[in-house]
Amino acid sequence: MRTRHQDGWVEERGSRTKIWYGHYYVYVRDESGTETRHHRGVNLGEKAKLRKWEAVEKLKGIIKAAQQNQVAPSEITLGWYVRERFLPMRSGGWRPSTKASTTNNIEHQIVPALGEVPLAEIDKFKCQTFLNSLAERGYSFSVVDHCRIMLKAILEEAVEAELIGKNPARHLVNPETREPSKPVLPKDEARALLNALPLKDRLIAMIASFCAMRPGEIFGLQRSSFRGDHFFVQGTAWCGTLQPGKAKTKGSKAAVVIPDVILPLLKAWLEASPGASPDGLLFPSNRPGIPIRPESWLRYRLEPVAKRLGIASKVNFQVLRRTFATNAQEFGNPKAVQAHLRHSNISTTMDIYTQPVADNVRQLVNAVAENVMGIAPQTPLRRVQ
Repeated sequence: MRTRHQDGWVEERGSRTKIWYGHYYVYVRDESGTETRHHRGVNLGEKAKLRKWEAVEKLKGIIKAAQQNQVAPSEITLGWYVRERFLPMRSGGWRPSTKASTTNNIEHQIVPALGEVPLAEIDKFKCQTFLNSLAERGYSFSVVDHCRIMLKAILEEAVEAELIGKNPARHLVNPETREPSKPVLPKDEARALLNALPLKDRLIAMIASFCAMRPGEIFGLQRSSFRGDHFFVQGTAWCGTLQPGKAKTKGSKAAVVIPDVILPLLKAWLEASPGASPDGLLFPSNRPGIPIRPESWLRYRLEPVAKRLGIASKVNFQVLRRTFATNAQEFGNPKAVQAHLRHSNISTTMDIYTQPVADNVRQLVNAVAENVMGIAPQTPLRRVQ
């Protein structure tokens, strides 16, 4: 093993989000004494947040650390590679929520099971039996599948780094897993819950139930997000931090229909603080500028009311969103439902042959909201096939 003076080099990458990407080499001598040169690449950060000279200095620090921590390929374990190479390279491009869930699965599932195994000794059998063990311990399909995807990605990076010859996780299959619980609130319970909440909490719950918005979108709403008869998603909130311009997908940054039953409540809420800034949060927390955390709102504002009403089903944002999608089947075509939930995919047939119509979406949303709240529909509803 030897080190050589080098500064590496930095280049700009990315189409939508520009990043600085660094390159350098490490020189490794194997047991026979033969020295080989191995290329390394690393994501240094977004161009908008990092000047080039700062990216260059950051790369120099990475090179110095790498030279101090070089180990022979035969000694590299999966755990070492994940901590020292994979996460530093890949996590910079992940959204905060993605980074949290992905890192959690890697650190709590993959590394405890395979972290001490040298990369050269990891084969398909070890990978597949690891996934099988997760299923046997009762983990859901989403956890098992995420571990499969990340294990494949980790080992693919190791192939790129010339540390292993091929990726043993390329053709893994997901084992049978337990069926996930997908509760839906009955209409009478949903109506009772919404009517029992105070104005602010009722609005939040109704937006989750009928606008079918994700929690990060709701608590990231600004007063200017309200556009008369719809919201426009301008950003999201995550773990108490506002993220302007960020959304789960490209399609998530879209107009969201507000049903008529919500509009008077929403206008009353806005009129209660007429001097507030348009850039201010629509539902501010007790700390100025800090978004409400979804888990705190559920624990302290929604769940106690649900418990008092004797609602046995679990109540959270996913349940409210799923409840809307379930009820919507009675009133609209699948394409309109997809448009309102802002999902990116539906079956090929629906994507090609059925197009969303704005009036259909509004009719659908109003019909679901009025039906759940026990309000007679304002206009006769014709189900669109």
